[in-house]
Amino acid sequence: MLRKVQSDEELRDAIVSALSDDQFTTNSTSEGDAAGSSSFTGTYTQDPNVDEFDAVRYDGDYLYVAPQRYLSCCFIFNSAAASTPVDVPAVQRSIRILATDPDNASASLTSEIPLAEDTSVQGMYTTDDALVALTSRTIYGHYGEAWTDIALWHPEQLGLQIYDITDPATPELSFDAQIDGVFVDSRRVGDIVYIISRYAPSIAAVTASQQVAGGDIALETLLPKISINGNETSLIESTQCFVTNDEDPAYPVLTSVTAIPISNPENFATTCYADSAYGVYVSESAIYLTQHRDDPDVNHNLTRIHKFAMNNGPTLYRGSAEIIGRVWRGGQNDFRMSDADGDLRVFASSIEFDSPDRFDHALYILRESTDTLALDVIGELPNSERPEEIGKPNEALYGVRFLGNRAYAVTFEQIDPLYVIDLTDPQDPMIAGALEVEGFSDFLHPVGDDLLLGLGQSLNGSVKLELFDVSDIERPLTRGATTIGGPGSYSEARHDRHAFTYQGDVAGVDRFTIPVDVFSEDGGFVFVGSGLYLFEIRDKQTPNLASLAAVGSIDIVGPGGGIPTEAYERNRAFIDGDTVYYVRDSEVWSAFWSAPSTPAGPF
Repeated sequence: MLRKVQSDEELRDAIVSALSDDQFTTNSTSEGDAAGSSSFTGTYTQDPNVDEFDAVRYDGDYLYVAPQRYLSCCFIFNSAAASTPVDVPAVQRSIRILATDPDNASASLTSEIPLAEDTSVQGMYTTDDALVALTSRTIYGHYGEAWTDIALWHPEQLGLQIYDITDPATPELSFDAQIDGVFVDSRRVGDIVYIISRYAPSIAAVTASQQVAGGDIALETLLPKISINGNETSLIESTQCFVTNDEDPAYPVLTSVTAIPISNPENFATTCYADSAYGVYVSESAIYLTQHRDDPDVNHNLTRIHKFAMNNGPTLYRGSAEIIGRVWRGGQNDFRMSDADGDLRVFASSIEFDSPDRFDHALYILRESTDTLALDVIGELPNSERPEEIGKPNEALYGVRFLGNRAYAVTFEQIDPLYVIDLTDPQDPMIAGALEVEGFSDFLHPVGDDLLLGLGQSLNGSVKLELFDVSDIERPLTRGATTIGGPGSYSEARHDRHAFTYQGDVAGVDRFTIPVDVFSEDGGFVFVGSGLYLFEIRDKQTPNLASLAAVGSIDIVGPGGGIPTEAYERNRAFIDGDTVYYVRDSEVWSAFWSAPSTPAGPF
């Protein structure tokens, strides 16, 4: 569905054809408008071999904590006269580096990396001697998919800074890049940081010298730039880009995949294609980008998927496919995709509001074609031989997890069916078993080969944890559930895996933590408190005896202690030996696993 660009003119013509579209020029904004098992745990990731950026990192010796991405207040009034300006002291924003002392459950500030006043840290990576910060000058907040609209994110810049942290007490900036475009996502595989971004040329910049409708437009006017340590150059080469084969894009958008080696960042490589991307999934060997598309001839949506194989840096286009339904639009629904030996397994959902059964869910297995640049559907469920639907009528798809040759899927309307799908034969996937329980799970975590932990919501709105026994895939069972709070209670870990912390096999016990905002159990929506809840999974080697056990909680905010959820942006936790470090926004608290109710801090 994509073809390699052969010349500057071909790429220029592809962008200009969309740039001249009335729909874009009408809706565009003016230039400048804002639109594991080890002694310690790190950042939770979907794939153990693919690192994910996050605003808090831990390497076993130091915590790296980026500031929260929004101001804590929006309006300030002078009590004497509302019209009188109030002098508010500037707050120095910085990445804090704290040395940890798990033997004493404490931490201390080592150094700070100052940030520009208008800079927000999207996330960070750490290696033995480098800290990589992904930054932006726009704060998107919690508006979700609204920010994927073209007019809201054009134009923008993203940044990448690399600091030498050989001595964390004196971090030094060694590489500073500013890239035209909007940050979409990022992953790190080995020494390579991959940045996915989108760019739309500025109408104001193009029309400053010539009219869009006539005359030649220089290609460099239409392409994103990268400034490295103050020296500007082109981010892409036209011959490393692709354009669509079947139609012109609706908007003049370039989606770029930039591979930056941490050890030699100036030796970057960028692949791009002239169309948009709304979802990203990265395996150890490939990057998959998805586009939502509308089909005017049928009553459903489509998802187009492009595969780019990694080549120790530069990415190689391997083919595309189009499937019925939507995979996701934001959040952590990238769990709906999984790469196994080069095959892509993916769940998609179709919604038909005028049907008695509004939701249809399908599993597709895609494989590279042997004779063309395409992804062929080699397996699908349901199908004519196996027509059983995934989910009962009107049930939406919630938690999904691919583990080896199995897929687990949770659907829900009133009852939660947990489906176990056998993928042993990728050309003949089948529903092996199902279990019905009340409530649902948004997030699924493997506990060895035979157990599965589900985190979600109970039928009455409490936070729910449930342990599933999947040792017999034809007869999945529950090994117990527990709830926290009443209606309105919420855990950030349900929708952000980086808020979930898991440590396997500590003296035969698995440990995990989740943050929870707790509301009263009487249904009165009275805020009770907020903190980090600690749990253990015991006897996991014997699935029929396995159980969930609550250890306690690190309580930071009690009744009257602020508005929950809106009052803070993030929760993170790390387990090091018998110590738990709990990071709430930029504050760090610590406690021994056996005594969570007496935390030290904030640091």
